[in-house]
Amino acid sequence: MTRYAIYYAPRPDSELWRAGCRWLGRDALSGGALTQPEVPGIGAEGLAGLTGEAARYGWHATLKAPFVLRPDLDEGALLRRTAGLAAAFQPFALNLEVGWLDDFLALRPAAPLPRLDELAVACVAALEPMADRSGPAKSRPGLSLRQDELCRRWGYPYVFEQFRFHLTLSGSLARGSQTAAALEAAARRHFSGLVAAAGIEGVALFVERTPGGPFRYLAHCGFDGVVARHDC
Repeated sequence: MTRYAIYYAPRPDSELWRAGCRWLGRDALSGGALTQPEVPGIGAEGLAGLTGEAARYGWHATLKAPFVLRPDLDEGALLRRTAGLAAAFQPFALNLEVGWLDDFLALRPAAPLPRLDELAVACVAALEPMADRSGPAKSRPGLSLRQDELCRRWGYPYVFEQFRFHLTLSGSLARGSQTAAALEAAARRHFSGLVAAAGIEGVALFVERTPGGPFRYLAHCGFDGVVARHDC
């Protein structure tokens, strides 16, 4: 069953997009594999293992988590609704930094950014009527009571006041380990000069055509009203 997600993803012609795809070893636009950077002390196989799950989802930060469309709607309707939502916003700067979120490495905002929170709320709420929630409400282990409530209602626990914007750089790691230190140092080198100059100019629509398959970059919906759709 096809799923869609609304992400922040850099424009595919940007250096930040290319750098992120190289880090993960996969380009969600072309679908192709890429050679990852060398990380001393970890090796190619180790890095591929640490980034494999993130690579399946593509280089992104979640704004609305993956969902199935209602059966009476189609991809075109979702794209039009997403484009209309995006056109209500203006571009803004996004100063990112390499850091930790729980037990994984990510690019995160260097300071709170209310406009980013507003965008995430709009994506979650405005597109929810298009989601098929006919199945049983889902939960996840390890959630707080509030997160469990959000997960059952919205399909994802990290929305509204629980939202934590991030672009994932690794799977679970033991913080303070040699592997974690090596990976963090490598990430800082790899993204040096790129993250401070980031910005949000629109939202991205990603698609997962088969359950458990890779997500692809379907379209970029600019805040300027321009929609760039890709063939996937």
